[in-house]
Amino acid sequence: CRACGHEVAFGTDIHFVPSRMALSSRNDTSVGGRRIHIQLFENPQGLQFEVIVFKKADVIKHWPADSHFSWYPGFSWTVATCPRCKNHLWGFQPNSWPETVTNNKFQDSDNTFLALIAHRILREDFASSLLMTPKSFTS
Repeated sequence: CRACGHEVAFGTDIHFVPSRMALSSRNDTSVGGRRIHIQLFENPQGLQFEVIVFKKADVIKHWPADSHFSWYPGFSWTVATCPRCKNHLWGFQPNSWPETVTNNKFQDSDNTFLALIAHRILREDFASSLLMTPKSFTS
């Protein structure tokens, strides 16, 4: 998470889920050579978001899924947030599923995925280059 540094997802969990609702899509490459598919979407209020899809992530699910205005046809969306700082992300599950909340977590399944807002997460290569200075060393 760019806001608090919490490790919400792993690069090995990046998942390709194309959507015909995307305004555009592009491929990026991480330091390890892993392909990252980034899609641009627009919400009903006109705000645009680039997202990266993950099979799973450490997030909190906030309310039942809604199939209206979904960026992925056949899937319902819900707000998901970073468990530490509540930074906003999105989760998707099939429309045909009953509500699948267990302790506000997404159930691990091949049918659910999370669309993390690209500018709200730190890439592994950048995060690993950061130096952390203990507070006792600052003046």
